[in-house]
Amino acid sequence: MHPIYFDDSSIIEKDQMSPKNTHDSALKAREENIMNTALEMMASKGVAGLTMDKLAAKVPYSKGTIYNHFTCKEDLLTALCNRSIQNLYDLFCHAMSFNGSSREKILAIGYAYMLHSLLSPTEFMLVISAKTPSIFEKSSEKRREEHLILEGKLLDSLLQVISEGLSNGEFKLQNHLSPAQVAFSLWSMCFGTIVLLHESLDRCSVRTEMKLERELINHSNLLLDGLNWKPYTQEHDWAETIQKYKTELYPNEVRQLKLQQTS
Repeated sequence: MHPIYFDDSSIIEKDQMSPKNTHDSALKAREENIMNTALEMMASKGVAGLTMDKLAAKVPYSKGTIYNHFTCKEDLLTALCNRSIQNLYDLFCHAMSFNGSSREKILAIGYAYMLHSLLSPTEFMLVISAKTPSIFEKSSEKRREEHLILEGKLLDSLLQVISEGLSNGEFKLQNHLSPAQVAFSLWSMCFGTIVLLHESLDRCSVRTEMKLERELINHSNLLLDGLNWKPYTQEHDWAETIQKYKTELYPNEVRQLKLQQTS
């Protein structure tokens, strides 16, 4: 007798189209629709311009259906913040895959942060609002837990590159600093530079001539030189590295940004 072989593909396909999976996909699509509409409203009217009543008037769902997904406005804002952090983490993962030194990778993370802020300015600024007690404490426990997990993933990506630099001798930790303190310094410097020079903000005279990309690279290299993280600024062609970020790591994001700036 010949052995009987079964084709698993038909079983998998049927499982993928099961009522439960179809229902979950529909719920996810509806949730994304609600979140995208809320984001569009905030982009034009700000956080204060978003209410659950106004949102219900914009989407093809009842207010009760919206509340099935989000317990309150604050829960919705935290959900948007979490989605933004997940997108940022995906960009960080690309940075960590860069074929170069640990310093090039840590700079690529800062560059990814900048791209994210320019492509999604409303979500980027929302992260600040979502951290306030008035929003975070009113969000559901599920959203808060998700938020902390995602923040941990971002921090871990920085710590992983720092660990790589330490292990291969490109970076030596100063006695008074911990890896977490170095990660915080890098994160806060990038965040501050982006916020102060973001295109969505009016600039005072002292910042008029400053360009975000240039200053982010300059300030990152100042900090990394101060940490004695090799290769030093004068020892490497950083313009070539930045070009590799644009063509090898983030070609789609750079293309999207150019289209966004010309539209």
